[in-house]
Amino acid sequence: MFLRYNLFGIIWSLLILLMGLTPGESMPLTNIWDVLSFDKIAHFIVFALLTFLFILGFSKQYTFLYFRYNAEILATGISFLYGLIIELGQTLIPERGLEFTDIMANSVGVFAGWFVFYLIYKI
Repeated sequence: MFLRYNLFGIIWSLLILLMGLTPGESMPLTNIWDVLSFDKIAHFIVFALLTFLFILGFSKQYTFLYFRYNAEILATGISFLYGLIIELGQTLIPERGLEFTDIMANSVGVFAGWFVFYLIYKI
């Protein structure tokens, strides 16, 4: 039952892992407008969707009642830590590095995913 409701969140998190730890081009931050670049918007959207899928999956499953009743806080915390771990893991990948602005985009996306869930299901 847990896997049934969380399959999309798990698949999405594996895609994030694949994209996040793939060797790529490392470009230094050159000006303030890079903070609002497509890369940061992609981080925001990817983690907003991850958080939304995890909250939805955790709250619908019946196998682990702790996850069901604490879905929002657990999904938010797991998504935030997952983004942080991936960013730290990028330091081990050639041509990749830790970017504080990526961590911020991930974090804002996590809270946006929670907010969207709240707007849809709680109001």
